Amino acid sequence: MDSRPVIAITPVPRDVKTGYGPDRADTVARGFGDAVVAAGGLPISLPQVPPELAAGQLAGADGLVLSGGQDLDQPGAGGEDRWVDPGRDRHEFGLWEAARAKGIPVLGVCRGLQLVNVALGGTLVGHLDGHDAAERHAEELEEVEVEGETLLAGILGAGPCLVNTIHHQAIDEPGEGLRVSARGAGGAIEAAELDGGPWFVGVQWHPELLPGRPAGDALFAALVKRCRG
Repeated sequence: MDSRPVIAITPVPRDVKTGYGPDRADTVARGFGDAVVAAGGLPISLPQVPPELAAGQLAGADGLVLSGGQDLDQPGAGGEDRWVDPGRDRHEFGLWEAARAKGIPVLGVCRGLQLVNVALGGTLVGHLDGHDAAERHAEELEEVEVEGETLLAGILGAGPCLVNTIHHQAIDEPGEGLRVSARGAGGAIEAAELDGGPWFVGVQWHPELLPGRPAGDALFAALVKRCRG
């Protein structure tokens, strides 16, 4: 029997076209599943449910990935044409609280890091210019500096690291218990982690789009290893 740790992944709610017309779907990018499997885990998706049901969704999970996509429906988060889903926010805040209560490891990806920061009382920068390479994200890599003696340094090593950049928001003031673990050009916060308590590492970049690179594969490997204890 396969004893792979079960890694729950939050999906992105999207409008989709089907053979029977338009519909709403909760979607997980294939890169997440591939990365979790390659790291030795078993990925599952968590469809959006009321927040009071979030703990039940994590009953059989060993780890959680809070994925990217969409702005948080928070003051200072996003501009006039915001891509938001308040229901997703409520669901994922519920998942974060349930994960903390259960003590399971959490990896935050882009929006996932921002959500945890807000949950811990932190604030966000509403918009950063020059941080969204969009379709050129695979070529336009950014150098970030990983701080020593952090969980992230234990995963990627301290010093410079190349990552993609597909975001326009970032942490402004870190929430309670969050320690900054990497910064980009100009000092923008590119990663943070929980100082004490359950294992949490969050990054602004998208590791699921960095197969074969340490800033991608190593993060999922670290999550799965932590889930194995």
